[in-house]
Amino acid sequence: MKNSVDTRPTLQLMALVAAVSIGFSTSSSVAQQAAQLYRFTNAQGKVEIAHSISNNRVKYGYDVLDTSGRVVRRVAAELTGVELQAKHKRDAELAECKATWQRVSTMYQTEADIARFEAEEIEALETAVANDRANLLVLNDQHTDLLAQAARTERSGGTLSNVLIQNVERAANQIKLLEQSILKREKERKKIARRFNQERAAFRRGKC
Repeated sequence: MKNSVDTRPTLQLMALVAAVSIGFSTSSSVAQQAAQLYRFTNAQGKVEIAHSISNNRVKYGYDVLDTSGRVVRRVAAELTGVELQAKHKRDAELAECKATWQRVSTMYQTEADIARFEAEEIEALETAVANDRANLLVLNDQHTDLLAQAARTERSGGTLSNVLIQNVERAANQIKLLEQSILKREKERKKIARRFNQERAAFRRGKC
């Protein structure tokens, strides 16, 4: 019977292969880094190409080149405080633009839809204003009558009753509230027009 030969690698051999592999990988990485070039603006404001870049120039941005001069990676300059604020503002405006487009594209299929929605809101508002104006006319007449009643009572030497005084005050307060409501609704009409103009502009602009 023939003696069998153990062909499995020994631990020592496996360790040697691993060490060689690691050494090759490290050497390859080092060689690759050594082959890289950096293009940056030096302290004198001139463009410089070198095998390394000093830490105090990194924040101004640089290009990583291969040996043929091709850009393999571009590192942007760090933003200043003012530039960072401007970026945040642009990001916020873009986010708002996208949200607006998402809303208008969901709500409306055509500009005619926008016009229809606007007309419906304005019609409802005008109906409310018309009701307020009608009620205001009635209250003004009531208030005038109450004041006339109070004047007649005083001219005749009589004393104004608490009920009459309360009715005059109540009518005056209701008139004031209605006048404020009308003014508020008129301002709301301008807001509606402005809002739908923005919706229309966003719909025409399309995706951000």
